[in-house]
Amino acid sequence: MNRKDPAWKYAKEIEGEKYLRCAFCDQRCSGGISRLKHHLAQTHHGMQPCKKVPEHVKKECAATLKNLQLEKRKKNEMLREIGDGPGGGALSMETLLDEEYGIPGTRSAAVDEALRAQSKSKGPMDRFVTSEARQSTLNSAYKQEERKEVCRKIGRFFFSRALPFIIVNDPFWLPMVEGIAAYGVGFKPPSMHELRTWILKEEVGDINTMMEEHKKAWAEYGCTIMSDGWTDGKNRVLINFLVNSPAGTWFLKSIDASDSIKNGTLLFKYLDDVVKEVGEEHVIQVITDNASNYKNAGVKLMEKRKKLWWTPCAAHCIDLILNDISVEEWDE
Repeated sequence: MNRKDPAWKYAKEIEGEKYLRCAFCDQRCSGGISRLKHHLAQTHHGMQPCKKVPEHVKKECAATLKNLQLEKRKKNEMLREIGDGPGGGALSMETLLDEEYGIPGTRSAAVDEALRAQSKSKGPMDRFVTSEARQSTLNSAYKQEERKEVCRKIGRFFFSRALPFIIVNDPFWLPMVEGIAAYGVGFKPPSMHELRTWILKEEVGDINTMMEEHKKAWAEYGCTIMSDGWTDGKNRVLINFLVNSPAGTWFLKSIDASDSIKNGTLLFKYLDDVVKEVGEEHVIQVITDNASNYKNAGVKLMEKRKKLWWTPCAAHCIDLILNDISVEEWDE
């Protein structure tokens, strides 16, 4: 018995008895000094709380039990981190007694001996089994290696089709990967036929539903048609047409204007067709850049459709101003 425990001064040892008794209520404590501390701290662990214990004794025993529990937790965490190995069974039993019955460190010598014997015994399957901590470490290492293999397979797909790496920044990339992982083992990916039939049709249906919500906003609040010209990697001049309203900006379509970008008349036709598609009654203004060909098309558009305005893009105007300033010679 640990005679250094401060709770011994609150215990009575009766000659001829194997049990301790509470010095305040004479309650018999069959679990040793640890059980007595729970009795005095009124924790309701293992036995009835003492009704006559002084408040300072109650607080002292409660603090002692709390410190003991913290020490045990630290020890258990440390052992789990490094892998407890053969002693894991005894540690688990001690923890169980502590948490369930409030009697830490009160195993009999017979129980200790049995647990030691159990921990030392080896069976034919023991060499295939490891402790929980070591198993967790092995699982973690295995998962890292497994992830590496999966990532390589994804990379191989990208490399074989010369796909740009920026695809992984697409907002639909992560939901796709998470969806596959959530399905689990046995997922059968869509075939080429499925992608071009029911999957495509359902996505088109969803897009059309979203577009109807934007069209309602166009009719209710009015909208702005915006054109955005750019050149792709094949030197094609493409024009994107977008519609902006309080519901947001909607990409309407894109056309190849490589052969007509410098022709104001053809640009006017493109803009006029978009106005008809959106509905002239909904369009408040049309915004393009400030190049002469677009300016010519915008003037013709306002002549034909009296209720809308052509507006040069403010950002493009500022860009032209700054470009002109940059080529000026300045005196130092």
